[in-house]
Amino acid sequence: MMKFKLIAAAGCFLLASQGQAALISVSGPNSSFGDAASIVLSSTIVNANDDAAYNTAQQGFDEQQGVLLGSALNVDGGSIAAGTRVDSHMIFLNSGPNNNTDLLEHFNVKWKFDGDILGVMSNSNGSLEINSTSLLGASDVLYPNSTFNARGFESNQSPCDGTATNDCYGIFGSELTVTMRVTEPGDWIRVVTRTAEVPEPGTLGLLGLGILGLGAAKRRKMAKNV
Repeated sequence: MMKFKLIAAAGCFLLASQGQAALISVSGPNSSFGDAASIVLSSTIVNANDDAAYNTAQQGFDEQQGVLLGSALNVDGGSIAAGTRVDSHMIFLNSGPNNNTDLLEHFNVKWKFDGDILGVMSNSNGSLEINSTSLLGASDVLYPNSTFNARGFESNQSPCDGTATNDCYGIFGSELTVTMRVTEPGDWIRVVTRTAEVPEPGTLGLLGLGILGLGAAKRRKMAKNV
């Protein structure tokens, strides 16, 4: 009976995992304002225009998930091929409305995703982000509709690790290390990951049938022993 319970639990976990958010964890030191990075829901952002959403530490939220690219998608330094299924996410640090004096820094924050990172959009005027928002942006968030200076990174220092002193990111499989230094405006970058593979519906059906079969066999065996 214990074996059957474990298999059934595994099946339930597999089914439940289909709804798991693609941005799965964040770690690292606190910001210069003393706060930790966090994952938030897109519904709490509402407006991703500068001075509309602001914080005291890096925040990230999931955007569209499982998007099948009909054409190549431009990212920093290249493109992601058409036919790729991707998830999108936004990471930002924004010090507040019209705050041109207080420097907000957040170094060496590590973001973990459930799929490999395929590319990042961080160019200074935000054109890569803006051009892809209709495809990848969260449906419950209002985004900029035109470029403006310093929407993204003014530079991308390399290597982006504990020694970095300026805006940068480093890709390590499904983990992204990000350092941001902002006054006004803040920094916004879009991260595109490969959609994590999930079992086909037929596979899930076979799994369910297998669990039911094991249960029936267990009941027959118990009946014979009575």
